[in-house]
Amino acid sequence: AKPGFGWHARCAIALAIVLMVDAGCWTYDRFFNPDLRVTFLSVGEGDGAVVRFPGSRVMVIDGGSSYGGFDAGERIVAAYLWSQKIMRVDYLVLSHPDLDHFGGLDFIAMNFAPRAFWSTGVASVDDSYARLMDDLERAKIPLVEVGEAAPVAAIGGVAIASLNASTGAPRTQNNTSMVLRFNFGIASLLFTGDIESAGERAMIERRGDLHATMLKVPHHGSASSSTPAFIAAVHPDAAVISDGYLNNFHFPAAAVVERYVDAGAILMRTDLDGAVMVDATTDRMTVRTFRARRGDPIHLVLPAPPPVRTTEHE
Repeated sequence: AKPGFGWHARCAIALAIVLMVDAGCWTYDRFFNPDLRVTFLSVGEGDGAVVRFPGSRVMVIDGGSSYGGFDAGERIVAAYLWSQKIMRVDYLVLSHPDLDHFGGLDFIAMNFAPRAFWSTGVASVDDSYARLMDDLERAKIPLVEVGEAAPVAAIGGVAIASLNASTGAPRTQNNTSMVLRFNFGIASLLFTGDIESAGERAMIERRGDLHATMLKVPHHGSASSSTPAFIAAVHPDAAVISDGYLNNFHFPAAAVVERYVDAGAILMRTDLDGAVMVDATTDRMTVRTFRARRGDPIHLVLPAPPPVRTTEHE
C-alpha cells in the first residue's frame, strides 16, 4: 500500500487551500464587487472619505488635517486603504482648500499614484497647500477643475453630478466647496464640503430638489450651515457629521442636530460613532458604524431619484 500523506503535507495542503480562498475573496472584493461602498473616516476635526465604486476604481474625498507632526492622511486614510488592500487611488478630490480637508492629501498623492486630482480651482495661501500643489506637479498628476457647469459623468455605473453653488453666492472659501451627488440606482449620496447658508440657498434656488439618501452634513454641523430649507430640499434618510471629539469649535451645534432629528434623518457622528460605512446596491443601502452605538446595521428604504443621463468617465 502507498504511504499516506504525513502531517507536514496535510498542513501544507490546508494552508494552500486557505491562501487560495483568501486570494479569491480578496480579488472579488477588490476588483469585482458590484456594490458602491463609501466610508466616512473618523479623521478628527476635518473631512475624509473613501469611495469604492463597483469594480475596482477608488476615490478619496478630502484627507483630514496635518499639524504638529500628525498627518491624518498617513495615520488614518492611508492606514484604512492599506487595510483594504488598496494600493492605488484613481481620483483624489479636494472639496475646498482648508487645512482640515487638504492636509492629509499630500501623503495620499505621493504614495497611491492617483490618476487625477479634482478641485474647484480655488487656491489657498497656506504653505502646506503650495507644497501639495508642487508635489502634484512633480508627480505629473493631472489636475481637473470641477465647477458648477461640469458635465455629469459616471464611474462604474455610478452617476456623479456637480451641484456647486451658483457664482451668485458670496465667495467665501467655504461657499466655494465642491458639492457632488452620487446616484446608483435609487441610492444616492450628497457630499457638501463646508458650504454655508448662502451656498445652500444658491443651490436650492438653482436646482430645487437636492434629495439624497445619505448626506455628508455641511461644515461639520456648524450653525452657519444646515438651514431648515436645505434640510427640507435634501430630505435625507441618514446624515453623517464629520467632526472631532470635544473639538474647539463645539461642533455640531445643538440646533443643527435637532433639525436633522426633527426631519426624521438617522444622524451619525464620527466623533461618537467612529467611521461610518455605507454599502449600496441599486435598490438598497446599508449603513454601519465602527463603534456600533446603534446595534444592528441600518437598512434604509430608498425613494427613487429623478433619472440622470450619464457618460462613463475614464
